[in-house]
Amino acid sequence: MRRTLKTIAALVSPSAREPSACESCGAEFACGATLAGCWCSEIKLSEETRAELRARFQRCLCRTCLERFAAGGINGGDEDI
Repeated sequence: MRRTLKTIAALVSPSAREPSACESCGAEFACGATLAGCWCSEIKLSEETRAELRARFQRCLCRTCLERFAAGGINGGDEDI
C-alpha cells in the first residue's frame, strides 16, 4: 500500500520522485512527467532528431541535453555525445 501511494504521489508531483540520471550527460535531474504531461514535450525536436534520440537512448534525458539537441540536432554541438 505504501509503495502504491508513493507511485501515485510521483505521478501528481515530480518532487516526490527519486532523481534520475540523464543517459546522455549523467547529470542528476527530476523527471517532470505528471498526469498533465511532461516538460520534455515543451521542447521542439525535429522528427529526425527525435528518432535518433530514441535509437541512441533507452531512458529520459535532462532538460539541458534535450534543449541542446533541439538547438543543434543529434550531436547538439558536442562531439562526445
